[in-house]
Amino acid sequence: MKFSNRTKRFIVMLYIFTGLPLMALLLFAFPSQPIDWVIFSLMFILALATTAIPFHIGNTTIFLSQWVTVAAFLQYGVGIEMILVQFSILPMLFRVRFLTDLPYRILFSSWMFVLVSLLSASAAHAIGYTVGETSIGMIIAGATTFLIVSLVSNHIILYGRDRILGSKDRFFSRDAAWDYTGGMITLPFAISLYVLENEIGWIAFMLLGIPFLLITYVMRMYNTAERANIALSKASAFGHEMADRLSVNQIVDMFMKRVAELFPLDAIYIVDNLKGRYVVLRAVVDKEEVTIEVESESIQNSFIHSYFSRSEKHCFGKASEWREDAPDFLEKDMNSLLIVPIHRNKKTEGMVILSARKKYAFEKYQMDIVHLLSTYFAVSLEKAKYVHAAVEKSETCALTGLYNYRYLDKKLEIEQNRLDTNPHLYLSALMLDIDHFKQINDQYGHHAGNSVLKDFARLLKNHVPEDGTIARYGGEEFVILLPHMTKQDAAELGEKIRKEVQTTSFLIDSDLSKNRQDEIIYLTVSIGVSNAPEDTDETITMLRNADRALYIGAKQAGRNRVAEYSN
Repeated sequence: MKFSNRTKRFIVMLYIFTGLPLMALLLFAFPSQPIDWVIFSLMFILALATTAIPFHIGNTTIFLSQWVTVAAFLQYGVGIEMILVQFSILPMLFRVRFLTDLPYRILFSSWMFVLVSLLSASAAHAIGYTVGETSIGMIIAGATTFLIVSLVSNHIILYGRDRILGSKDRFFSRDAAWDYTGGMITLPFAISLYVLENEIGWIAFMLLGIPFLLITYVMRMYNTAERANIALSKASAFGHEMADRLSVNQIVDMFMKRVAELFPLDAIYIVDNLKGRYVVLRAVVDKEEVTIEVESESIQNSFIHSYFSRSEKHCFGKASEWREDAPDFLEKDMNSLLIVPIHRNKKTEGMVILSARKKYAFEKYQMDIVHLLSTYFAVSLEKAKYVHAAVEKSETCALTGLYNYRYLDKKLEIEQNRLDTNPHLYLSALMLDIDHFKQINDQYGHHAGNSVLKDFARLLKNHVPEDGTIARYGGEEFVILLPHMTKQDAAELGEKIRKEVQTTSFLIDSDLSKNRQDEIIYLTVSIGVSNAPEDTDETITMLRNADRALYIGAKQAGRNRVAEYSN
């Protein structure tokens, strides 16, 4: 969430006129005790070290430095606690050190923690806690009050800030619950550190501090491994999901969606290499699919081609690492990039590119997960192509290359649904039959007949509109479905086809002639026409009506004519 210029000015004024006076108030007006500088130094080191080793649960980053800062309040008062907290901001902000508005984030965080210290200390003193308390009951009460008020006030201030800046997040989210949980975990450690330090001095920091840091570090390492395992498990599940998709578009959609869910990205691109030329096959920027037209040379001259050529993956943390060799299509405000090759048939055929505006947004294990997903992606695409080819083969006439009856039957169902949803639309059908086709087989042989069917199919294709469907119905019969076409327009198209067939010469190789020489023959065709909803509301009945018009209105009337269905 970026700060506007107005917000930045307000933060500066807020810090100068309230933050700095509050710091002076906490240092000089609140109860305190003389400082043991050795103890203070150890507290200072522990606070910084603990803050520098956060761990993640879900999307929440948890810092456990309260165990030191609360102990500092119990021992020396809120002034020393405030100083430790202010310096503890530095490791937190180091994680986002490349943000352009970092100075203002530092000022706001400093102001917020000063206010939180004031509220927390006031509440603890209000219930009777005094600095350097020796009563265990009052120590527990003071530390608990201080920590609870600290957590609640910190939560309210951040929520108010985000609402002012336009965030719609709920007041108490899952992340907030983890913040409270992490804070309360530190409470017994803070009390133990304070009590033990009063008993045995600086040795308490060795007995508690070193084990606490080691445990925190181990938890962080375990947490990173756990997140990697969760991502790996999800990637495997996504792989199975993609494998279940039967079309290329479904697989690409699934891949884009799942990668966006799994990683902290602002944009994802699939770059394909088609016969040596690069294209951006698909792109999603800020959760919106966009069409990107980019010159192949722009990608050819970029770092993408270098990694494509070497079939290598890589993770960039900031824009200065890749901007100089960037292609034109990458968003100018992106910083982190993750680039992974797509292997298909043991070849690199494309690249997946993830980008984020935040610097150092991606981790190394995430690059490996994307690589695994891209492998699933490539395998699923290959499978989909085989499935598509098999389906296409089962729905295509091997001789003519036209659709067959199986496909036509499915298409009629689709058109029926379209007409049911939009009753004002039209659908026309032409049923065509080559006249006296049996004589061609008898006189010239079946090879010549097949040649005629193929040439006839090519002729028909030239007359079918882009949204039309042509199929071989069986034998020498063909069907053309014509969406959005009236019965009259369909009859005119049928007449145009009939005239062209009549004047077209068909070259055949006669198997039955003595010399097996090429011959030229001429054909005629009879055509029946029907329409939905003019003749019927059902597409199957429409096809039967066209068949009836063909045989009664055209064949029986002398052939070589177009007949419209009539009740």
